[in-house]
Amino acid sequence: MGAEVAQHLNAALAELVILRRFRRRKVRFGRRTGPLVFQLEPPDDHADDHAAGLEAIRSWPAEYYEEYSSVLPINEPCKAPPNAGLSQFAAELRAVAHRLSRPAYRLPLVFPRFEAAYALVDWDLRDPEQKRLAELGELDAELEEKVKQAIDRARQKILREVRKAIKKVVTNSYLGNLASGIVGLVIGIFGAFRVRAHWTLRWYRKKAFRRPLGTTEELVRELRRLLIEPGDEPSGNHVDEKELLLVKALLADIDAHHGLLRRLNRVRRPVILLPDVDLVPARRKIRDTLLAAYDHGSRGLRVHPVVVATSARGGAPVARGANPAVSPGELAKEIPALFARRKEAIENIIAGGAEQVPSRLLPVTLGSGPAPKPPRRGPGPLTLTTEMSALAGVLVFLAYAVILPPPEPASCGEGLVVMGGDCIGVSDGTGVLMPELDGMPAVFARIEAENNRIAAKAYATVALMIPLQSDIPAVRRQILSEVQGAYLAQLQANAPDAAKPPIRLVLANPGRDYRYWQRTVNYLTEREPRLRVVAGFNLSLTSTWDAMHHLTKDLGIPVVAGLVTSSDFANPETQDRTRDPFPGLARVVSTTKEQAEALLKSDPKLAGAESALVADTRPLDNYDKSLRDAFTEARKGKKGTGVQDMTYESPGLEEPGRTPNRFQDFALNICQSNARFVYFAGRAYHLKLFVKTLANTYCSGKKSYTVITGSDATTLDSRLDAEDLELIRGDPGGGRPSVSVEYAAPAHPGAWNVEVEKWWRKNTREGSKPKREDLPRYLAEPQESLARLQRLIATAKIGPVALEDGRTIVTHDVVLTAYRALAKAVAISATEVPTRQDVKDVLADLHAAYRIQGASGLICLTGAGNPYDKALPVVRLDPASGKLTFKGVAWPEGKPPNNNCVVPQ
Repeated sequence: MGAEVAQHLNAALAELVILRRFRRRKVRFGRRTGPLVFQLEPPDDHADDHAAGLEAIRSWPAEYYEEYSSVLPINEPCKAPPNAGLSQFAAELRAVAHRLSRPAYRLPLVFPRFEAAYALVDWDLRDPEQKRLAELGELDAELEEKVKQAIDRARQKILREVRKAIKKVVTNSYLGNLASGIVGLVIGIFGAFRVRAHWTLRWYRKKAFRRPLGTTEELVRELRRLLIEPGDEPSGNHVDEKELLLVKALLADIDAHHGLLRRLNRVRRPVILLPDVDLVPARRKIRDTLLAAYDHGSRGLRVHPVVVATSARGGAPVARGANPAVSPGELAKEIPALFARRKEAIENIIAGGAEQVPSRLLPVTLGSGPAPKPPRRGPGPLTLTTEMSALAGVLVFLAYAVILPPPEPASCGEGLVVMGGDCIGVSDGTGVLMPELDGMPAVFARIEAENNRIAAKAYATVALMIPLQSDIPAVRRQILSEVQGAYLAQLQANAPDAAKPPIRLVLANPGRDYRYWQRTVNYLTEREPRLRVVAGFNLSLTSTWDAMHHLTKDLGIPVVAGLVTSSDFANPETQDRTRDPFPGLARVVSTTKEQAEALLKSDPKLAGAESALVADTRPLDNYDKSLRDAFTEARKGKKGTGVQDMTYESPGLEEPGRTPNRFQDFALNICQSNARFVYFAGRAYHLKLFVKTLANTYCSGKKSYTVITGSDATTLDSRLDAEDLELIRGDPGGGRPSVSVEYAAPAHPGAWNVEVEKWWRKNTREGSKPKREDLPRYLAEPQESLARLQRLIATAKIGPVALEDGRTIVTHDVVLTAYRALAKAVAISATEVPTRQDVKDVLADLHAAYRIQGASGLICLTGAGNPYDKALPVVRLDPASGKLTFKGVAWPEGKPPNNNCVVPQ
C-alpha cells in the first residue's frame, strides 16, 4: 500500500517540480492557478489497513528526500521536538531554509530577506532590552544594522561560491588542454558566471512584502512596530504577524531564484516537506502560516514551492474551508477543479453571498484513484511557446557537459564521501583523513584499535567535529595536534581504573569552514546511536554557529566547545536558561573578549594611550568581530591614542586579496603617529602579512612595535620562515623597527612549571620553606594533569606530538571534559550509558568539587556553561630569537580563582 501511494504521489509531483515540465497536458500548478498545500493522510479503513497506511505516510517524506535530494531543492525532514511557540516556529522554518539553500548541481541559493527577518525575530526572543532601546531612540539603528548584517552574510556566501567557480576554471587542466585552452577557458568563465546569483540580493518591491515594505528603511519601521507596540494576542507581542513575516520573506526569496535564467540553470521548483503536522505544533503552524501568506500578499509571486505535509487522518484539519480528500491519481483533475471552486466562491462573496472559500489545503489519501503512467525522464511534446526554452535547456546541458571536470569518486574512505573537493563524513579511525600527512595514519589507527577494544562494552560515543582537511601546512599541523589530543583523552577515559562509561571516539569532518556541517551531522545521528557529546569546534564562523545551534537547540545533543572564542558562541550569564542559543553547551576556552581583558590586565602598559587598532571587517567571521569589539573597548577613554582605527576586509581565512596594499598604508600611518602598540583583530594568515609589512616599512622615529592580538596567532611562529624572522628583527639603527607579537594563548606546555617555580621563590623565606601541600590547587592540579598527559604521549605510539601551540592540550581537555560529564551523569542516573539529557543536566555542576583538572588549567563551568576565570598563558614572539617565549599566566578576573574554584553568583 505504501508503494502504491509513492507511485501515485511521486508521479504527480514529477509533473509539478521535476520531470515532464514541457508536457502539454500536465498538472497545472503555477501563477495562473496559485499556490497549494498537499496534506498526505492514510485511508479511513479498518485498523490494520489504517496502521499500515499511517506508517507509509510517516516514512514517505524521508524516502522522497533520499530519492530527489540530488535533483531539486528540498528540505530534509528531521525529527523535531513537539514544542510550540515563536522560537520553535522560527527554528523549524530556518532549518527548512538552510536545506533549501543547497540544491543539486552546486548552484547556491541565498535567502537575504528571510535571514534579515529571522535575525530580528531571534534577537527579539533573546534580547529583553528592545523597549529600553526604543526609549533611547536607538532601535531603528539597531534594526537597520541587523538587516544589513543579514544581507551581507547572504552576499558573502554567494561571492565565495563564485570565487570558487572561477578558481576551479582557472586551475582546471582539463580546460587548459581543450582547444589550446582558449575556447575552454571562455566557456568555463561563462559557466562560472551563469548563476547570476547577485540578482537575488536585491529587495523586490512587490514580492511578498506589501508595497510599504519595499525598502530596508520601511521594513525596519514595520519590524519596530512588531517589536515594540502592543499586539492583539494575549501576550501582546504580535506573534502571528512575526510568523507571517518570516514565511513571506522566505517565499519572496524562493521566488527571486526562479526566473527564466534560473530555470535554464536547472534550479527546480523547491519542495517543502512538513512531516507529522498533527504531532509537531511548530510544523502545523508553518503550514497554516503558509496558507495565510498565500491569501495575503504572496499569491502574486511567479513561483511557489510545492508544500507537502503528512498527518494522521483528520489529525490536523484547517480552520475554514476544508476540502474533501482525493486520491493521488486524481490530482491532475482535482487541482484545477479546486481553483475553479475557489474562483466561483470568491465571485459569489463579492456579489453578496456568505459561503466559505475552499482552502488551499488539499488532503490526499491512499484511495484507489486511476494509476498514473510512470514518469518519463525528459520532456513530452513541446508546445510552440516552449520550444525556445527547450532549446536553451539543451544548450545549457551541453555547456555543463563541456565545463564540468571529470566526476570525483563517491567515496574517499570508509564512512567518508567526496563533497565539492572535501572528504567529509564520520570516521571511527578506519577511514583516514589527510593520510599523506606524517603522523595522521598512526593516530587514526590507534583510535580504530581503541574503539574496537571497547566495542563489546557499554560505551558512549564522543564525536570530535573539526575541519580535518587543509592545504596550509601550519593548519595541517594544527589538525594533527587536535586529533592527537582527542585520542590521548580517550586513552585516559578508557584506562582500566577509570570510571564508566568508556568512550568511543569518532572524527567528524564538516569540511573546510564547516561548509558541509549539515550532512556530517546527519551522518553522525544516523550511524552513532550512542552519540552523547559532540566536541571540538575550532573556528568562530557563522557556519560553526549554525552547526552548534542545530546540535544543541534542535537535536538536544550536548556540545563541549574548544577554540571557538567569539562571544557569540557563549550562552549569556543570566538566570533564564530558556533564552540560551546553545542549551547544553560547555566551553573550555575563554572568549576572545576575556583573552583581551586578561592580556591587558597582565601588563598595564599594553593598554596605554599610544596605540593603534587594525581590524578585519569581513562578514561571517565572529572571531574578528569579537576581538575588534574587545580592543575598541580597551581603547575607549584613552586620550591621545596613536592613530584612528584602520579597517580592512579580507577575502577569506587564508586569502590575501588586497590586504597587503592596505597594510602598506596602515604601516605608514602608524609610523607617523605616536603609537607603539598595535591591536590586531584578524586571522593568523593576515597577521603574518601585517607583521612583515610593518617590519619592512622605513620609520626612523620608532625602535620597535608590539602587536597585540588573539589566540588564532598560535600558528604564527610556524608560518614565519627564516627570512621572515630576519625581517621582523628589524634594524632599529637603520630606520626599520623590530616587531614583537603578544597574545593570550589557550595553553602552553611550560606554563605550570614556570608558575610553580615563581610561587616557590615568592613564598620561600629565610628559615621557612613551604610544603608541597601548600601549593595552590590552581597551580598544583594543572601541573599534575600536564605531567600525566606527557607520560601518555611517551607510551601512546602516535609519533611526535607538538605541545607548543596548545592545540593538543586544549583538545585533550575538551574531550576530557566531555568524559567527566558522562561519568558524573552515570553516577546520578544509575545507568551505564546516560542519556543526552542526563549529560546536559550535569554540565552546569562541573565546578568547585567537580572542577575539571585540565592540563590547560582548572575548568570551572558557570551555569551557562562558560569557563570561569580560566588561566591564559601570555606568549610573546620575540624578534631577537624568533621563538615563542612564555611571559606568565593571566586571568580574566585579574587574579586566580579561589582554591576550590567556586563560581560566584
